[in-house]
Amino acid sequence: MASLPDPVAPVPLVRVEQPDPSSLAALLQFEGDVRRQASVDELLYFITNESRRIVQYDQMFVLREAMVKDGFRVIGASSIALIDRNAPLIQAIEAGATGRKDDPLAVQLDAGDWSDDAAISDYPFHHWYWQPITNRSGHIFAGLLLARSAPWRDADCIRVQRISETAGHSWLALTGDKPVRKLPKLTKTKRRLAIAALIIAALFPVRMTALAPVEVVAARPFIVSAPYAGVIARVDVPPNAMVKAGQPVLTFEDIKVRNEMQQATEKLAIAKAKVERATSASFADAEQARDIAALNAEYKLAQSDYAYARDLMGKSQITAPRAGMAIYSDRRDWEGRAVNTGDPILQIADPKAIAYRIDLPTKEQMRLEPGAPVKVWLDAQPLWALNGRIEQASYQARPTADGILAFAVTAKPDGNTPRIGSRGTAKLYGEWVPFAYSLLKRPIASARQFFGI
Repeated sequence: MASLPDPVAPVPLVRVEQPDPSSLAALLQFEGDVRRQASVDELLYFITNESRRIVQYDQMFVLREAMVKDGFRVIGASSIALIDRNAPLIQAIEAGATGRKDDPLAVQLDAGDWSDDAAISDYPFHHWYWQPITNRSGHIFAGLLLARSAPWRDADCIRVQRISETAGHSWLALTGDKPVRKLPKLTKTKRRLAIAALIIAALFPVRMTALAPVEVVAARPFIVSAPYAGVIARVDVPPNAMVKAGQPVLTFEDIKVRNEMQQATEKLAIAKAKVERATSASFADAEQARDIAALNAEYKLAQSDYAYARDLMGKSQITAPRAGMAIYSDRRDWEGRAVNTGDPILQIADPKAIAYRIDLPTKEQMRLEPGAPVKVWLDAQPLWALNGRIEQASYQARPTADGILAFAVTAKPDGNTPRIGSRGTAKLYGEWVPFAYSLLKRPIASARQFFGI
């Protein structure tokens, strides 16, 4: 018969270590802060820099599964604002993590165990800890890599695991359980079909197009220019006013031409009087008869000066040569202004006879054929386009008012006739070319200019 235990025998006591209240409060506060992060970027920044409240480390790296190829990519690091993908340390870390993409266990490593790369051996912290982050199905989609100079303790490892679980939960919640949107892998057949589609798309014919500023101008205007060097007294018609043939449009200061007219009149009268006196005296004096030829020449010269002064006097007021619209900027731009002979002042144009003047920049140069289509979007009518046809294009570029070297292209409207002076953007259509040429024309030209080939 088995003996019963002595009821008064002492029972050995097991000492249970109580948790540190301050550490527990810090952990709870940390997890609450993690759940309050509004985006993945904020979450990663908080995890990499604020986890020191829970566990001590010198630097933490966050790696995520690559979107295209197998392996991991560093997407965050403590004390670093921007990840340089070409840095040797980053490349060495990614290479070491790629070799552990199928191992779900956390592991402590020395520098040589992670990678034999020189960037790892030269790194000042030699004790590493790799903590994978898994989704709900157990797949590793990310990981935390911590480095410090002191060895890792079991308590530190437990805290890192807790941090990874909290971070993974928030990460999945912020991304709708899709933390990595991997691109699908193509089979050999799909790759061949994709290549064939790209080739067909590259060879698909399209029209060369270019955008350029456009202005609506008069098609065949009459240019009213200064008949002589002088000062404009007034402009007799307001801008864009309709005028009749023979109606005064410009008046010049006539003081100078009026004085010249008076002087020419007096010189003509004097020359005429000399000729008449010499003619009367030639009957009695042979010497006077010999001067008649010279005096007649002076008289004809005086007649020419008088005719010239009379013509200038008649041009002190300019009339419209035909009916139309008087096109110019502002009266204040011209009244009281001195002009030279031939300076254009205003235009007389038919408002229904218009053209599109397009300034095609030299970098958009392409072959344009007469009759090629043009679409015009005016600033006053941005929702619909006006059609047109190219009439001519210059072969020599000229600087525009904005200082841009451009070719002058003239197009004829096809249908509607917008208001003269309207501005907008024109789309010009050139020859048919493969889509690849249209897409790569400008980069190839820029590369040739850069390299000088």
